[in-house]
Order: sequence, then structure tokens, then C-alpha cells
Amino acid sequence: MRPRAAIAPLVMAALTLLGPPAMAAPDALAPRVTVEETQFRVTRADGSVLPQTSLPGVVLAIGDGSARQRQLRIDAVEPDPKDPLGEVMLYTFSEHDAESGEWRNACMPDIEGRRMGFPLPGAFTPGMRHVDMPGRFAITCTGGAEGKCIRFGYKPWRSAPDGSSLAPYYQTCVRLVRADYQGDGVGNTRNGTPIDIFDRIGIQDDEPAPGMSLEAAWGPDGAVCVRHTRLQDVLSTVALAQRAPALVSDACDESVPALLYNRSFPR
Repeated sequence: MRPRAAIAPLVMAALTLLGPPAMAAPDALAPRVTVEETQFRVTRADGSVLPQTSLPGVVLAIGDGSARQRQLRIDAVEPDPKDPLGEVMLYTFSEHDAESGEWRNACMPDIEGRRMGFPLPGAFTPGMRHVDMPGRFAITCTGGAEGKCIRFGYKPWRSAPDGSSLAPYYQTCVRLVRADYQGDGVGNTRNGTPIDIFDRIGIQDDEPAPGMSLEAAWGPDGAVCVRHTRLQDVLSTVALAQRAPALVSDACDESVPALLYNRSFPR
């Protein structure tokens, strides 16, 4: 079985309902399972939709396009208390270990100790770019960059105050949270490292802790500029400057045009 942290993001294609037993039915009458925003939508043969409160106990067989299938059981469902619009639904997932026969929580704890997650339509490329891909979705945990960015308010299905899509902000946020400076899918941080994220569209305010300074300005393809890297023992500012000289600059500040900015503790 893969480490539980690896479920973020877990890109899948086929989605089949296996249980609970009371829902068993011939194929022609079997419920249809789809993903909308952050929710599993189970539609019965008569067209009615199963309430989210009825999903605990449901077992999903999920395929990744290969012969391998994974089984995820929904153990609990609750609205995200941080989402004032009530769009984000949080699920407690257990994954079946074929070797031991046990069901184990599929997510590692987030910073608040929560071990939950949710699905997202689309897929992530090897370089961690989120793309719309019909029939595919990703499952992320609340401790993963993808889950964090949705919960920060950068919902790709919504619009910014000026009417533009929030999808570029979501992609930018994933790069930022992962400290993916060069936009190549390589993260340069550790879970639990404190950062302050802010933007110019009113979703996240600039609320740094004392001692934080600007780390970088960000766009969908990675950092626009970098003042200092987040963790010097993971990737030093000097090492990044050697790899990408044009990125690192003492002139990197909040006046640089970008979608998102962040502060962190110089270490």
C-alpha cells in the first residue's frame, strides 16, 4: 500500500459504487457516481440524488486507467466549516489494504489534526499543472497543497471580483504552497512550515506573523520573482540563484505584478 500522504493528489478515471450492500442492483439499475466541484454525486436509476448524509458506508472502486483498482470507503461526510458558501464537502476516507484486509485512513493529519479529503474534477500533469480532463478527477487530502488552496478560497470553478476565472489563482496557489519556484512540479518545503499568503483581489489578506518577510511573487507557472527561499536546508537562495538567475532578486517585492504573494520566515 502506498504511504497515506500520497493520496494528494491521486488522479483517477473510472469510478464505480460497490456498496453498501443495501444499494446493490443490476448494472442497468446501478447508481451513477460523478464528481462535481468537491463532492461525490450519486444518482439513482430513477434520477434522484443520494443525500450527502447517506454516503457514509459507501465503497468506491477507483481505477487509474490501468488494471489496478483501489477501494475507498467513505466513513464520514461534513461541510467544510471554513467555507461560508457551503460548497466544499469534507470526506473521511479509508483505503482497503488488499494484503492485510484492513481499512486504514487514507489521509495524513493536516495542521489542525484533521484527516479528511475531497475529490476535484480534472487531473494533474507530472509537472503539477491542473488541467480539465473529462472523466478524470483527483482526490486530495486537506493537508495537501491542492486541498489547502481550495480551502483558502481559490476555487477554480468560481470567478474573481473582476469576473475572471479563479482557475489561474488556484494553479498559482498550488505552486506557492509547494514552493515550486521553477514550476516544474518539484516542491521545496515541508509540511507544517508557516507562510502568509495574500492577493490583490480580496480572498486572502496580508496578515504576516512578526518576523516574516516577502518570500516570492507567484504566477501559474511558478515564481515570478524570489526574494528568499522558504527553507535554506531544502533549497537555499544561493542554489536557486544558480539554477535560475533571473528569478532571485533583492528587488522582488509587492509591487511586482503577480497573482499571489507570500511571506515566510527567513531561515
